[in-house]
Amino acid sequence: MTKLCILAVALAVIGRARVAVLPGWAVPLPVLILAAEITACAAFIAWLVHRARRPASAAAPAGRPS
Repeated sequence: MTKLCILAVALAVIGRARVAVLPGWAVPLPVLILAAEITACAAFIAWLVHRARRPASAAAPAGRPS
């Protein structure tokens, strides 16, 4: 029960926290966390698409049969 209370308090603090991104412009912390997650997901998907579109000949050189 104590861990659950600590987690609830921590989430409440994070939810109310504001971060000064630029002078005079404060943004809620959860918005920054969400933006970072979306950016990371977009970069990962772009990396997967880049790997999937690579030609098969460049993926692995064919061995010479003996």
